[in-house]
Amino acid sequence: MIGLTINTEIRDENAMRKFQKGDAESFDLLLKRHSGGVLRFIMKMTGGSKLHAEDLLQEIFLKVIERKDRYDPEQKFTTWLYSIARNHCIDYLRTESYRRHRSLDAPINSEEERGAVVLEIVKSDTRAQDDEAYDKELRELIDIGVKGLKEEFREVFLLREVQGLSFQEIADITESPLGTVKSRLRYAFQYLRRVFSESGYFEQKQKAKEGV
Repeated sequence: MIGLTINTEIRDENAMRKFQKGDAESFDLLLKRHSGGVLRFIMKMTGGSKLHAEDLLQEIFLKVIERKDRYDPEQKFTTWLYSIARNHCIDYLRTESYRRHRSLDAPINSEEERGAVVLEIVKSDTRAQDDEAYDKELRELIDIGVKGLKEEFREVFLLREVQGLSFQEIADITESPLGTVKSRLRYAFQYLRRVFSESGYFEQKQKAKEGV
């Protein structure tokens, strides 16, 4: 697989269909194309180390191999793949008793701009030069925020805002009504904004901009 070029001309569904017929290279293509995204999802979903997440990633793609004959080529591949990844992470969290429970019921009074700031921080692996001084604090806040979300809120947030899946795909993966998915995402943002607001992050940023 080393040096394998990702062929963007072959749709995931067609590659999976070829793999079902015994084409091992098509599996390599799917692995190369999606392993990075699934790994990021695992790390944020479980809160574990990259090394441990890589073990889980291997287990998930082994399940893809084991269940290849169950895949319906009419179904979107990413929906099927992330259903496997999501369920495997949930099983892991329950087995290891790593679940965290935080209440999201308290009302939040935050500007939408702050929600956008939080989203960009979570999605980006890089920082602007003037943000470098906050890098360590940001990562700690992101970890607290994402890990502190209840499982059902965390998975929706990660699938939507980090992996970029559609609401309908997430509804299919989590087997939840569309309205429930959107509601869970809203609560996830509320919680993340609360974490950042209570830390004083926004105030620090504003003072830095003003040169205070």
